[in-house]
Amino acid sequence: MLSVQTNIAAWNAGRQLGITTKQTAKATEKLSSGYKINRAADDAAGLSISEKMRRQVRGLTQAVFNAQDGVSMVQTAEGALNEVHDMLHRMNELSVKAATGTLTDSDRIMVDAEVQQLKTEIDGISDRTTFNEIDLFPEGGRSPHDASRMKSKYFELTYNLKDGSMMVSDADGTMLVNGADGTVSVNDAQNGVSGASRAVQAASSGNALANKIATELIPNAAAQIMSAFPALDAAVGSETIKLGLSVSYIDGPNKTLAYASYQFYSSGRPVGMGIKVDAADFNAADADGTGKRSEALRSTVAHELMHSVMQYTLTDGMSGRKGEKFPTWFVEGTAQLAGGGFATGWNDALTYYANKLNDENDTSQDANFKKYIQYYTVSGRPYGHGYLASAYAGYLANIKNGGTADVTDANIAAGMNKIFEDLLNGKRLDAALKDNTGYSEQQLKDLFRNGDADLVEFVRKLSYESKGGAGSVIAGGLDVGGSSLINAGGGDARFYVDSIYVNLSGPVEIGLQVGAEAGQHIPVNLFQMNCTALGLDETNVKTTEDADNAINAVKAAITAVSSARSYYGAIQNRLEHTINNLENVSENTTAAESRIRDVDVAEKMVEFSNNQILMQAGTSMLAQANQQSQMILSLLG
Repeated sequence: MLSVQTNIAAWNAGRQLGITTKQTAKATEKLSSGYKINRAADDAAGLSISEKMRRQVRGLTQAVFNAQDGVSMVQTAEGALNEVHDMLHRMNELSVKAATGTLTDSDRIMVDAEVQQLKTEIDGISDRTTFNEIDLFPEGGRSPHDASRMKSKYFELTYNLKDGSMMVSDADGTMLVNGADGTVSVNDAQNGVSGASRAVQAASSGNALANKIATELIPNAAAQIMSAFPALDAAVGSETIKLGLSVSYIDGPNKTLAYASYQFYSSGRPVGMGIKVDAADFNAADADGTGKRSEALRSTVAHELMHSVMQYTLTDGMSGRKGEKFPTWFVEGTAQLAGGGFATGWNDALTYYANKLNDENDTSQDANFKKYIQYYTVSGRPYGHGYLASAYAGYLANIKNGGTADVTDANIAAGMNKIFEDLLNGKRLDAALKDNTGYSEQQLKDLFRNGDADLVEFVRKLSYESKGGAGSVIAGGLDVGGSSLINAGGGDARFYVDSIYVNLSGPVEIGLQVGAEAGQHIPVNLFQMNCTALGLDETNVKTTEDADNAINAVKAAITAVSSARSYYGAIQNRLEHTINNLENVSENTTAAESRIRDVDVAEKMVEFSNNQILMQAGTSMLAQANQQSQMILSLLG
């Protein structure tokens, strides 16, 4: 039928041309992107499967990197043990040499000097060998003589310092010592008396550290804090404060040194008070004052005990149970007043500038002091600037209450004591600061932001007076530091450690994530490799008998190190096979994902070429169909 009103042929040609145009556009998109799935509408199921495979492939790729890092870590440990092996072989030579009767005792003493140096270096390698700051031979690692954990490093020790009773249990809860039967006292345990002492001394480093903290550092630090802050002393009154002490692993070296914990109700005194010290940061040498972190240990104990004292006396502000909670800078800053703001590295830059001064009135470094003060905020750096803000608040409060303007430990403590008095009497912190210093909390913070000249002068004098010391206000002088930071004295009997928990186990293995799914780990054991673990702590060659014993001890140590090296070699081989497998799985999964997601260029080009021809034909037919109306007009004319 010929019709002027409706051109069916043109409609049909236009519709077909539109379909071809859309198909050509899709083919162009896929060819230009390289993917046949560019959106979920292209293939909903295929997209879901493809994304799942992509997650797996990317996870496998990272797992390969993890395994390669594991190989590097194992090679680091094995390389260190290679040096230990060399030293053990040398010790064996020296032991055999010393065992012969042709040497005199004086000759053996000279031979023994080298043996002792080699032992010291074995301990040094054990202490210094790390990978990405992870101790590869931790003090609580597994025994090199077998696959078990160093059992002598995991036990629980509980004693009451009031009556001297003690209880020691191993990791399985087996009773080793029960002081309730009168078997051992605290003094006995410290002095190594009776068979019970063997159980106590099995983890001598942690035990000595715990004993020192519990019996000396805590009570002596408490006495110094109470002496420096009479307001807190009066608030405690005649009450006794029972603390729990834990010396155990927290998060490894040079991170969290310790923390104080407590529980509280809606009113009344807190309960469950305790202090936990990271065993990875301190050792027995630090406890007795000869270690390199002796000052840091004492500063940490004083810092955490100050927390405990404030938690006990100023519970409302410390907990926030009544509404106001002390800001972190004040909580940590006042604790630093006790521990010292220069003891743990928070203000090393100030010490550097102070060392350039001729005296406390030398202004040559004031520009640097001002820059340092302004560089950080009080709230953002509570241990560093929080200490400075607390010290300045104490200094100003002392002057406002009739004290002198000298920057001394006594003046700062006296001023802070006035602030504590107001807080104990119910004043809010902002009001206590305003009344005693003339500045609100925000105004005090603004002094740092603006680099106030009087503040700069105070910080300069504080830094100068603290040279060589910790900057503590409880130690008898800002320049007092080292093992003298906490004085040896009678201590405060109101503060006593009720129980001690010692656990030096720490992490005994590292899990390497070698798969794309959770839990796909390869555990790598960490061994203890010092002379104590190798059975060489008492080894010497001063006599022929000692030399004979040394030969057997070194032989056993060589076997133990060989066992550890064999283990690490096997782990390395396993990891290399794991890497090969991961790469194989990743490659084939990628190929499978490619078949789903990637476009077949040859196939798509055939389709594209076909669509181009159809577009040309469709365009031509649409033009012909549009001429149909003209033919009808010719019939009318």
